[in-house]
Amino acid sequence: MADGAGLCLGAAWGLDFPARPGERSFVALGGELLAAAPAGDGPLPRPLDYLVVAHEAYDAAPAGLAAGYLADACPGEPRAFSVADQGIGAPFSGLKLLDRIHRGAGLGDAALFVLDPAAGAALALGGTGGTGGWRLETVAEERAGAAADCLPPLLERGGAYVLGDGLREQAGALEAAGATVWTATTGHGCAGVWRVLGGALAGAGAGEAGAVRLVIADWDGGLGRLHVAVFVAG
Repeated sequence: MADGAGLCLGAAWGLDFPARPGERSFVALGGELLAAAPAGDGPLPRPLDYLVVAHEAYDAAPAGLAAGYLADACPGEPRAFSVADQGIGAPFSGLKLLDRIHRGAGLGDAALFVLDPAAGAALALGGTGGTGGWRLETVAEERAGAAADCLPPLLERGGAYVLGDGLREQAGALEAAGATVWTATTGHGCAGVWRVLGGALAGAGAGEAGAVRLVIADWDGGLGRLHVAVFVAG
């Protein structure tokens, strides 16, 4: 049964896809991303209950359904589906869906794959445990007509920040307020902020005290939306 607490983040990793966009299918990119999982026991050692593939751009070289392919390639027999047509917010929606399933009925293990023609990222999620003790507190969406409108709600949340390319100009103000900030690489679409999450997790836990909150945020200028996911330590 669910305990009311959010999903734990077990691992996060990502890849750049150097080929020109559209040269490889999402099936191929998803397989490459899965193969790049960290060594050792691996972030997906147990059977998955659910698997979500999130993307902003469409597959320019379709060769099957990426969600179905990854469901077959991952351990277990996960229920798999895709989230699209939501701009850079697609991965945030995928994360929110998995968290709601967990809080409502509980789940053992799940995975979120974020695909863009230029880069990809994966998150291993679970109901308990999790490397570094990061647990999802909330996933939120707010109206923001300009990138500068995102600064007040970000400052209110506090902690360390992982910013998408749309919020690059806000990094300086957050750092001036004493925050540690990681920023996505330009041109990685909806995968950008998640592509740098693995490094941010390692950095956020460094030092004598480390961060207690990690705020992942991106701004969709076309839709005027700020997307935020907050993980808390412990």
